[in-house]
Amino acid sequence: MKRIVPVVVVAAALASYIAGRATQPSLQPVLSGHLIDFSLIQKAFAQKNGEVRPFGYDNPEDPPIAPDAPPPTHWNIDDIQKAHTELAARAMKAASQAGSGSSQSFGGGPVHVQTRNFSMFMLYRLHRDQPVLSLTKVNSVWDDAEQHAGVYDFYVFTGGTGEMIVGGKIANEQNLKDKDGIIPGEYRGQPVIGGQTFKVKAGDWLLIPPNAPHQPKPDPGGFSYMIIKLNTGVYPWALVR
Repeated sequence: MKRIVPVVVVAAALASYIAGRATQPSLQPVLSGHLIDFSLIQKAFAQKNGEVRPFGYDNPEDPPIAPDAPPPTHWNIDDIQKAHTELAARAMKAASQAGSGSSQSFGGGPVHVQTRNFSMFMLYRLHRDQPVLSLTKVNSVWDDAEQHAGVYDFYVFTGGTGEMIVGGKIANEQNLKDKDGIIPGEYRGQPVIGGQTFKVKAGDWLLIPPNAPHQPKPDPGGFSYMIIKLNTGVYPWALVR
């Protein structure tokens, strides 16, 4: 009788194991195994001429990863500084003329890149002494704060000085609109409550994460910057502002 007990226990354990394997849900394999040497090779990697490439990169059956990629491009610092001077002169001339005055920003310079994943351009922000109605109808010397749900903003300041208010909450937040209506994920308004103030000057860099309010406050003389917008894929690039 004592000899039978271990056999029964082992048989019961084996039966439980087999039943468990038979009833457990099947898993989708993410790795393929070679039974010869028991090695595991990730399917994510593909071989091309003996070189390992990630995720089928350069597979002729797939669409190109960056069909609208710009060519290698170099910008000379002398051209950037010249653009700052020219934009400042243009902004001062515009400020002396009649108009709505709803924005302090002026675009120009040598940087003009836009793809489905990112864009790069140069802006100048004018200092305003007298308040005007902003885009969201706030009487202020400052432009409205901006908030982009699906975009990183990366600033490289190229001239002048001022402040950038980042974070917190936009008190008078409104959806940005254009001729076609509301632009999803894009917000404007002011003032910003509870934001962090950064003093900025030529040569400084500033990264603003998605969905973080930010408002420029240029000193007299204004400031310019190159801005890189990185699309996180929340919405089509055509909707990003």
